[in-house]
Amino acid sequence: MPRYNNPRKTWQYSADFKVKAVELSYQDGIQVQQVAAGLDIHPMMLSRWRKEYREGKIKPDGRKRVDVMKNKKLPTAEELRELDKLRRDNARLQKENDLPKKVATVSGGSTSERFGFIQEHRRQLGVRYLCKWLGVSRSGFYAWRKRETSRRSREDAALLEKVRRVHEDCRGVYGSPRVHQALRQQGIRVGRKRVERLMREASLVGRVAKIYRRVPGVERFYQRHKNLRLNTPAPSGVNQQWVGDLTYIKVNREWRYLAVVLDVYSRKVIGWSLGSRKTAELTLRALRHALRVRKPAPGLIFHTDRGVEYGAYLIQNELGRHGIRPSMNRPKQCTDNAHMESFFHSMKAEVIHGVSFKDEQELRAVLRGYINQFYNQKRLHSGIGYMAPTEYERMAA
Repeated sequence: MPRYNNPRKTWQYSADFKVKAVELSYQDGIQVQQVAAGLDIHPMMLSRWRKEYREGKIKPDGRKRVDVMKNKKLPTAEELRELDKLRRDNARLQKENDLPKKVATVSGGSTSERFGFIQEHRRQLGVRYLCKWLGVSRSGFYAWRKRETSRRSREDAALLEKVRRVHEDCRGVYGSPRVHQALRQQGIRVGRKRVERLMREASLVGRVAKIYRRVPGVERFYQRHKNLRLNTPAPSGVNQQWVGDLTYIKVNREWRYLAVVLDVYSRKVIGWSLGSRKTAELTLRALRHALRVRKPAPGLIFHTDRGVEYGAYLIQNELGRHGIRPSMNRPKQCTDNAHMESFFHSMKAEVIHGVSFKDEQELRAVLRGYINQFYNQKRLHSGIGYMAPTEYERMAA
């Protein structure tokens, strides 16, 4: 809709003005839109005048125009063409400014990359302009369009389908490093950066989570429990070092608490418990779950943070009854329990963040499927050579 200057409630045009506007629109090389824009009137109004002119309803009468139209002058055909040219140039400049900033890298790329850019933006700016801008010939561009797809492009398309399948099988949580390792395990030899490029071009991304810094609070120190893992070498088998911790998960505006026990050797979750209260009973259930599954020999190290849920006599008595040595983080050193922090970070990024749970049963079903069926059985872990925990234990047995 054109912008009207000095607006009035009613616009009045003389028959002379209407006839001259119609006659101008009938000149060779002049379009209705051009005349309407030059006269600052709506194209539909001019079209109606043209129809009335053909039917003989509009004739010049020599009547003086009203005050609004005193200074209204009909532009010539040449002025309309110049005005239209200025509008087109302005629209072109606007489109150039709207082009992505990565254009600068395309100009220094290969000829095929520049031709691909021209193919993508040719309808906006035109082939002639883009070829001149990027320093390539139009004949070369049209020849490139007719050229058969290169072998490399066909291989990329086939490889991308395999990448998509891996990404779907892992529930969309894998980034390029794990997708690359999954392809290698399938016998597909491909470079890591190639997988990264294909995933980036196809907008395939793994799920990640932001790191939230906890506000330090009052810490309770249990001097009788040292960090036994500091001077102990990495485990060489299962049931030598376990770690445990708990985390918060929101369910329908309420918190639920998840306690987990992990075997450091294989990174396998061997016990977990979900509850509505953060108590020693919750962590005890997760510990007993792990004890029933593994039945470890005395001497096992069980490492946790310094929370009261693990320093309670209820937990310490259970550990002593099975000959398990308790170990705890050093004060202000949360990285001492990095294995558990890493597990919770991955779990929340892959199945918790961005998901709303209506009740505890729904959350429990999701956790059961993730821990028992995906994390332990299928998920590739970078710390154990991109293998699944269960497979890693089976090969080490």
